[in-house]
Amino acid sequence: MRIITNTLIASSLIGLVLGLNTVNAEDAKPAAAATTAAPATTPAAAPATTEAKPAGSDEIIAIVNGVDIKRDTLNTLMDMAKRSGAGDQVDEKTMLEDLVVTELARQEANKSGLAEREDVQEKLNNFKDKLVLNTWMQEKAAALNITDDELKAAYDKATSQMSKSEYKARHILVKTKDEAKAVIDELKAGKDFADLAKAKSTDTSAQMGGDLGWFKTDSMVKPFAEAVAAMQPGQTSTEPVETQFGWHVIKLEEKRDVKLPELENMKPQLKRQIEQEKMMAYMKDLRAKADVKVLLKEEAKPAAAEAPKEETKEAAPAAAAEPAKTQ
Repeated sequence: MRIITNTLIASSLIGLVLGLNTVNAEDAKPAAAATTAAPATTPAAAPATTEAKPAGSDEIIAIVNGVDIKRDTLNTLMDMAKRSGAGDQVDEKTMLEDLVVTELARQEANKSGLAEREDVQEKLNNFKDKLVLNTWMQEKAAALNITDDELKAAYDKATSQMSKSEYKARHILVKTKDEAKAVIDELKAGKDFADLAKAKSTDTSAQMGGDLGWFKTDSMVKPFAEAVAAMQPGQTSTEPVETQFGWHVIKLEEKRDVKLPELENMKPQLKRQIEQEKMMAYMKDLRAKADVKVLLKEEAKPAAAEAPKEETKEAAPAAAAEPAKTQ
């Protein structure tokens, strides 16, 4: 029975293939030119092989010391090269030669006995555990029964937390409440909001007259969002609004309804969310039923946490000494 080279092992060389190909680019050009100049029967064979990929996937294209390299392995690596944007830089002959070299290296590595070494075995076991775990989690999640009712409930919950309106507003940001009140007084006296924003606002929007464009309240800090949501279009705030950035004077210019996303468009992400929730619930139940003994000892409090107590003890004698001086 013949051994077949592993696609996973072979694919690890693709980075090397692309790197070496850059170095050998000049050598490859004459070869490409020679192919172009060859009789029509030669170039015609390449596309035929590519098109017939499913049928010829078991075709043996090289044998290295008794180990078969199949067309499917080469096709897989060529597809990887194309997806990486380097498909036009690597031809099949170059890729196959690197597959041969990889197989030779694999055979030599196996002869070295490294596979039996303890540190290598540990890494292999870790890789196996991760592969099995990831596969189990993926298949477990995929097998979960998610009903239309669950999707609808998740959709309703998600959309209930979305902003139903968008706002277009301007603001003037200043450092103190008194400055903000002075701005409000100037606006009441008939000053133009945009002009005042250019002259007094410390925000980057000042040069645009304080224009913030269209936004949803969930993209703004809470005090600002609440103030805007309570206003009507055309209204200017009569009291300064404080945030961590300073004091704001706001003018709401327009308001419009937001069209919520359709359930159908949200299904993929809702499905992933429900899968995660169900997997977490499953693991929580698994944990509750399991016989788990936690042997980890609680660590002593860091020395830094005890430092204040030591300082207090040192200070006490000095405090006690004061009455002695009085006597």
